Amino acid sequence: MQYHVLASGSKGNATFVYEHGTGILIDCGITKKQLRYKLNQLGFSENDIDYVLLTHDHYDHKKNIHTFDPDIVYTAKGNIDDLDEEHELQVYETYQFGCFEVTVLRLSHDATNTIGFIIRGDESLLYMTDTGYVSQRNRQMISDLNYYIIEANHDVQMLMNTRRPLFLKNRILSDTGHLDNEYSAKLMVRMIGPHTKDIVLAHLSEEANTPELALKTYNYIFDRYGIAFDRTHIRTAHQVMVCSGGHKDD
Repeated sequence: MQYHVLASGSKGNATFVYEHGTGILIDCGITKKQLRYKLNQLGFSENDIDYVLLTHDHYDHKKNIHTFDPDIVYTAKGNIDDLDEEHELQVYETYQFGCFEVTVLRLSHDATNTIGFIIRGDESLLYMTDTGYVSQRNRQMISDLNYYIIEANHDVQMLMNTRRPLFLKNRILSDTGHLDNEYSAKLMVRMIGPHTKDIVLAHLSEEANTPELALKTYNYIFDRYGIAFDRTHIRTAHQVMVCSGGHKDD
């Protein structure tokens, strides 16, 4: 399994997962031109996308979903107008997409019907952003995976010091908002296991976070809980630069 976070942040999100000839694109909140360019740089093309999974209907995730053939697009009810029932994903159900088994998770975000994914092939990957908290049910399902693409949206103090209106700050801090650095790190302390290889911190706010601060928080929390994990395998996704990991097929 290989993964490529093509873009991550409030300006647009897209992640490509590939194994044994099956390609899954998670969200398309970037332009088709950007998508094609980044895939080409990685040795792929748009033809390598077999399935498109949409997490929710906010613009930075959904912007260019309509440019794909509806026959390959899947999401939860309400996220796309006139979604065919055959392409409607049910939470906590598992689906076969090519060589991948995809389990759908219910997330908590102020969108129509936000979902995340556990993707299993030869290895396993969690994709979870845009949620205000992580339920006990989800925690029971996401332990000791190989790869985690997990939200670390903001630093609470930095968020409160921004010039954003109070209602927006409260929205972000709420149970239907976004995960902060400390929550994200404490979650990973409990979730990672002997099979965990990479943690990618995703959907970082450009105004209320920095990659350095997110990683500093993770390092502090991991040290505090005595977690021995190779810190070079904790990385931050970026709005522009691609963050890749996993292993190419033999």
